[in-house]
Amino acid sequence: MKSKTKFSHDSLLDRQTTRELLETLGKAIKKGELEFQEEEGCLRLTPGKLLEVGVRASDEGDKQEVEIKLKWRTQAREVADKPPKIK
Repeated sequence: MKSKTKFSHDSLLDRQTTRELLETLGKAIKKGELEFQEEEGCLRLTPGKLLEVGVRASDEGDKQEVEIKLKWRTQAREVADKPPKIK
């Protein structure tokens, strides 16, 4: 199967199936490996121990939404060990 760098999927699911999808996602995060598959290929991600988590929710009358965003780095990023000089 061909390796991909992006994956996108939209569907209309009932609450039970949505819950199962989120549980599967949680188990994959705990394991440290997420694999997204479709006919053209798959995308494997390996989250580290620390993840940036963003949660947004809105209620716009006839449309309600919850957005969850997860981000992590696969390589350590250099961070300065001294504060910046400010005058």
